Amino acid sequence: MKRVLLICTVVVAFAGCSDPQSPGIEYMPDMYRSPSIEAYEEEKLFADHSGARMPAEGSIPRGFMPYQYENTTEGYEKAGKELKNPLPYSEDLVSEGKEIYTNFCIQCHGKKGQGDGAVASNPKWPGPPPAYDGARLKDLPAGKIFHSITYGKGLMGPHASQINKEDRWKLVYYVQTLQGKDLKAMQAKAGSDQKEEENKEDNNTENQDA
Repeated sequence: MKRVLLICTVVVAFAGCSDPQSPGIEYMPDMYRSPSIEAYEEEKLFADHSGARMPAEGSIPRGFMPYQYENTTEGYEKAGKELKNPLPYSEDLVSEGKEIYTNFCIQCHGKKGQGDGAVASNPKWPGPPPAYDGARLKDLPAGKIFHSITYGKGLMGPHASQINKEDRWKLVYYVQTLQGKDLKAMQAKAGSDQKEEENKEDNNTENQDA
């Protein structure tokens, strides 16, 4: 018994003298040691020895589509001509847009979009925003509204980081109701125009085949 105790003591003593930084014996390193370069790991393959590489210029994150119009006067005008609301119109979307408007816009633009919100009504404020149904904004197309929400306009700051793309389009629908637009009629006309365009393309194809 004394001999066993002595042997155990010697083993423990030797174990205590080992390097505390040593990872020990790796019995199955393939189960936990990745062959790929780990983040922040030094890599001799690159000149700066950094394993954390920057993505290639022009890379787009998976599942993300960048906004294609620049924050310029030209981009603003181009968005107004080309950009259309991709969401099919529904009363539910307008209701959701109203909720977003209440959370983000009512403070300046007011409940009915008359530019009489609490912030804009403050005497220290440079000036109220124009009414949505007024001469300046009543005919503003959906593309310009979306562009303004994305980048900001005048005293209004950008909201792209606060309101995602889909919710911005819902907000556009609600703003259009404040402009006094009949969205149902607009949607019906858009559908009719699209169908007419498709019929023209079909006729052209048939004529070419003939």
